[in-house]
Amino acid sequence: MANKQAVLGSGARFSGKISNAKSIEINGYVEADLTTEKVTIGSSGKFLGAVDSELVVIAGEYEGKMQADSVWLTETSRISGEVHYKSLQMDRGAALNCRVVHNWNKTDVDNENETQENQEVAQDEQSN
Repeated sequence: MANKQAVLGSGARFSGKISNAKSIEINGYVEADLTTEKVTIGSSGKFLGAVDSELVVIAGEYEGKMQADSVWLTETSRISGEVHYKSLQMDRGAALNCRVVHNWNKTDVDNENETQENQEVAQDEQSN
């Protein structure tokens, strides 16, 4: 993973599209669209754009539309835009001024409902 890690240092500025990085740490200013496994926005970092990631850790500023499995917002984070997540952890002090949407897969919910119905039918058959 070390060979696919990108780091943008404090004071650096970047605009564009970031690809082929498994992990990226942002301590500067980035305006981009990003798809990766892990994104870390440091306390001095600011990210504007779309993020699609498995894990997002934010200590700095984020503005845009995010799709993430897990999101961790530290006490210094400032978020605006839209955040879609499966798991969200927020430390005291984190600031959200955005639309927050819990992602759930309709197929998973349908399968869960079907399993519950099957269990109820099996219980009814056992009681007869």
